[in-house]
Amino acid sequence: MVRAGPGCHTRRIDAAQTHPSRDASRWAAATLAAVLVGVVFLLAWVTGGHRFPDSGDGSPAWLEPLVTMIAYGVAGALLIDRRPDLPFGWMLAGAAVLVVVQMLILPPSYEAVVHGDRSAAARWGLAVSAFGFAPIAAQGLINIRFPSGRPASRWGGLLEKVLVTTTALVLLAGMLSSSSLRDVAGGAPGVSHPLTAATAVGRVADGLLVLAPVVVLLGLVAGVGVVVRFARARGVARQQLKWRAVGVMAALASFPLAVTGRLPGGSNVVDALVFVLTLVVPVLRYRLWSIDTILRRSLAYGVITAALVIAFAAVSAAAAQVVSRQVAAPVAAVAVALCFVPLRDRSQRVVDRLFYGGRQDPYRTLRDLGQRLNAMSGREALGSFADAIATILRLPYVAIESADGSPVASHGVAAEPLVRRPLTYEGQVEGFLLVSPRRGEDDLDDRDRDLLSDIAGQLGMALHTRTLTDELLRSRQRLVTAREEERRRLRRELHDGLGPVLTAIGLTLDAARARIDTDPVAARHHVDGAKEAAGQALSDLRKVVHGLRPAALDDLGLVGALRSQADRLTAGSHLRCTIDAGDLPDLPAAVEVAAYRTAVEAITNVVRHSNGQHCRVRLSASARELVLDVGDDGTSAGPWLPGVGVTAMRERAAELGGRCHAGPGPDGGAVTAHFPLPEPS
Repeated sequence: MVRAGPGCHTRRIDAAQTHPSRDASRWAAATLAAVLVGVVFLLAWVTGGHRFPDSGDGSPAWLEPLVTMIAYGVAGALLIDRRPDLPFGWMLAGAAVLVVVQMLILPPSYEAVVHGDRSAAARWGLAVSAFGFAPIAAQGLINIRFPSGRPASRWGGLLEKVLVTTTALVLLAGMLSSSSLRDVAGGAPGVSHPLTAATAVGRVADGLLVLAPVVVLLGLVAGVGVVVRFARARGVARQQLKWRAVGVMAALASFPLAVTGRLPGGSNVVDALVFVLTLVVPVLRYRLWSIDTILRRSLAYGVITAALVIAFAAVSAAAAQVVSRQVAAPVAAVAVALCFVPLRDRSQRVVDRLFYGGRQDPYRTLRDLGQRLNAMSGREALGSFADAIATILRLPYVAIESADGSPVASHGVAAEPLVRRPLTYEGQVEGFLLVSPRRGEDDLDDRDRDLLSDIAGQLGMALHTRTLTDELLRSRQRLVTAREEERRRLRRELHDGLGPVLTAIGLTLDAARARIDTDPVAARHHVDGAKEAAGQALSDLRKVVHGLRPAALDDLGLVGALRSQADRLTAGSHLRCTIDAGDLPDLPAAVEVAAYRTAVEAITNVVRHSNGQHCRVRLSASARELVLDVGDDGTSAGPWLPGVGVTAMRERAAELGGRCHAGPGPDGGAVTAHFPLPEPS
């Protein structure tokens, strides 16, 4: 099921949904055979010089039934053969067969009556003229059931019941009414209904003929329902309803002319062809052509027509006050002609903006979005940007997601299908832009996609900026947290370790001073204890200082400190460690400490977990970064699990804006860390 709108359900019409049955093919062939008989008889009758009832609009009277039989019959047979599960083909075929019956009976009966035959058979033959009303009723019923084959809502079902009832009454009245027979006979004298003449039934039948315009109006209401369902529908149903909506709009546009009797001759022929075309194409090939342009231009030219009519009337009335009416009409015509082109362009822009928002002027749209983006800051900027895209382009849902799928900003309620556009910056995907097509559309067209691609360029840079800002804030928070944790550690070590030792030294010295005169041996013993405690305090202080920055870095430099630590770590093992470093520049203290601790952690992992014989450490520096490579010739069974050591190495590199990769390499385990260096001043 495809939901076409609130309270309106439609089934998907797909040419492959139902396989044609053998019985359906027989009915289709029978319909074509009946149409062929009717067409051959009608052409033979016309070419034979026989008389035919007057059409009343100046066109050949036989043309409308001929086109109706062919159009309705062929289309009905085709739909019965291809889609017997839908009622449209059966309705068209039924209407065509009734017209065939009408053409086989009415012309001979009409000619007989005109030549003075007043027999019951001739007059009953005139009664079948009521069958010509069947195609009009079929149009209304098909509009009610299109495209699913059943009424789209409860109101549609009620409208169908009313339409069926009034149509049946009109057909019955046409067959039982004497006045309808006299109209068909062209006012021939002595024509009355053979069964109901001068009876109450005949008078009721004459009165029921007033329902014929009601049937036409109900058909127009059903057509308006098609337009409403088109506006609400999505997906395939919208593609099908789009065609029928065009046919309905054409019928609605010609209705005022039909009421005033200003339609040119043969208009009913065109109406039958348009109806059949806009029914068969969407049912069988619903994506054959796109007619969005027809809809928009129809609305635009409708606005133009109304405006020009009003302008013509106003200018004519104003000019008639100054000059004669003969002069006023040409003046008004010239004024209207001069206004046509600018009015057409203006109305087209208004209609396009009503349908698609700012898509018709992409440069203005990009400028407005850029101004909106620059006017806000932080997270509010992206939220405002999403709101602006939805508002300017008339999109019901716009959302921005980060690269990991977490939501950043959104506007509206998501509806399938969702169109997903990547947001890139310098070749890297920063996130995604998600939009839902406009209500009633199942996808975005090329112009929408092109404009969204341009918008995605701005949005990718904005999302990258936001990501950098968030990372900066998180980095600042980590720095503040690390600083406070380090202060807490120093306070704890000084208070719990060095503090008691210094207090003990003070107390010991006090005891020595108190006994220095009375018991020199005991005093000397206290002084020795104080000296030993001072040595312990100095050792604890060195540990605290080493926790801040390894002392070996200041004493030996980065390379010397690494060699010293590597020798201690590999002492007594089969592992041999070599360190290769070229001429390194003066490194910032933070980079030096991070590289040292990362290298020591990597060497420690080799000693503990590798079965290799050789560990190599390589340091290289460029103008932009220091690169540390630590590898071994051992074997690795698979990817390394990110334990405490690997996580610590990655965090140290990330804190400085660098990166670290640890895992198995082609020759063994490998750790590669990149530490950015500041630009030389």
